[in-house]
Amino acid sequence: MKTKDQLIKLGLEEFKADEIMLLQSKMREQAVRFMFKKKDGTVRDAFGTLVRERMKQADGTLWEPKGESKPEPDNVIRYFDLDKGMWRCFTVTDFLGIAAL
Repeated sequence: MKTKDQLIKLGLEEFKADEIMLLQSKMREQAVRFMFKKKDGTVRDAFGTLVRERMKQADGTLWEPKGESKPEPDNVIRYFDLDKGMWRCFTVTDFLGIAAL
């Protein structure tokens, strides 16, 4: 989980860092709908979580880790995409906001 200081050092304004902190916290408890700008400039409406029991793959089976986890880059937030059934990430500077809790 990123700290507020890490996020601000990446160039985020304080209110945006606070919202990402809230997103990370809420995704540890439940599924959250949020938005970010994709690399092609379109807006992605994502539905993600960090709750292990909710991580179902497209075929309905529970996601299982394969091998060792890789370190997360400082400027990226990873989440399990419940719409796609796989891990995704976004750059913190592309975060637009939480849609609903």
